[in-house]
Amino acid sequence: MRVCCLFSGGKDSSFSLHRMLLSGFEVPVLLTLRSPDPDSWLYQTPGMEASHLFQGLTGIDTRVVDTPGEKDLEGVFLTTVLEDLKEEFELDAICSGALLSDYQRMIFSRSAREAGLISYTPLWRKDGRRYMENLVEHGFSFILLSYASEGFSPSDLGRVVVKEELSRFFSISERWGTHPAFEGGEAETLVLEAPLYEKKLKVTGEVKEQGHCRARFVLKEVKLS
Repeated sequence: MRVCCLFSGGKDSSFSLHRMLLSGFEVPVLLTLRSPDPDSWLYQTPGMEASHLFQGLTGIDTRVVDTPGEKDLEGVFLTTVLEDLKEEFELDAICSGALLSDYQRMIFSRSAREAGLISYTPLWRKDGRRYMENLVEHGFSFILLSYASEGFSPSDLGRVVVKEELSRFFSISERWGTHPAFEGGEAETLVLEAPLYEKKLKVTGEVKEQGHCRARFVLKEVKLS
C-alpha cells in the first residue's frame, strides 16, 4: 500500500512516518503544509524554516505547499492537493500524526475520503506519557520550538529533550492539566535525528518571548549533516 505522510518535522509526524515504514507501508512522498496563520488549528507552524531540508533529511520525496490559511478553506484545499498527489504517486492512503485532536482527525479523514484515499492515524489516543518515553527510547532526538503554557521557560527552547527532562514535563502536565505529549498546543517540536532518517538536522536560532507563558525558538540557520 502506497501512503503519503503529512509531515511537519515535529515529533508526531516523524514518529507516525516511522511506524508506517516499520509496518511495511510504502511511502513515496511526504506532504508538508505551511500555513500563514501562526495559530493554525490544523498545521504546525514553528519549524517551517527547515521545510526545504525535509527531503534530504528523510530521503523521501517531499512536497512543500503553502495553504490559504483560512480555516474554512483548509479542508477543501487539502483535498485538492491530495487528489493531485494521488494521481502522481498512485497513492492508496495518507498518514497523519493526529494524537488527540478530533478537529485534525476529522479534517484529514474527510479530505482523504473525498480524494479517494484511506486515512491512517497510528498515534491516535496513544498514552501521552508512554509515547514520549518511546520517542526517547527509540532514538528520536528533538527540541522544543515553542511553548504556550505555564511551567515552561525560555531555557527549554532549542535544547535536545533527554530522558531526564521527561519527568519534569510530566510534572508540568499534572500541575497545569496539560497533555504530557503537548497535544493541546502546549509546545511544538522539531526532530533533528530519527532511526530511519538518512541525515541529521542541525539548527541554530534565538528565543523570542511573545507574552506571558508564551515563547518561540526562531530558526536562524538550518543544515543537514
